[in-house]
Formats: sequence, structure tokens, C-alpha cells
Amino acid sequence: MPGDIDDLGIRQYIRIDRVTYSDGLHPEDCPGGVDYWPREADGLGKSLSRKVPSDYGNDVANWKAATPSPGVGNP
Repeated sequence: MPGDIDDLGIRQYIRIDRVTYSDGLHPEDCPGGVDYWPREADGLGKSLSRKVPSDYGNDVANWKAATPSPGVGNP
């Protein structure tokens, strides 16, 4: 999100969320050796979607494999 402008006139930005996600196939990289990320969102036709957009993004429990929705096209 946009932050203050510094003394040099450069806009500073504030990180408000960060997600380190996986394709569900790398238990060796996950705490406890279990990769809970949805595998269906890794080339199997589903999209990776947040369950609650305002909740913490770097929590695998806040993500699901969902049916992709069409984007808004350009007129």
C-alpha cells in the first residue's frame, strides 16, 4: 500500500500481506513434513483462491482450490 513520500520525493510502500505458497508437492519444505497447499490448483484445472480476503494470506488454511472465474474483459 502507498506510504509516505521521503525527503527525496520518492514514494515508499508498506507491505500489508505476503504469501509463500506451494503446489502441494513439497513436504520437505514445510514444517512437520506435510504440505497442506491444495494440489488441485497446480495444473489440474482449479485456481488458488482465498477463503476470506481480509484474513492473513500466509496461512494455508485460508486458501482453497476453486473453480476458476472469468476475469473482466476489456471493452
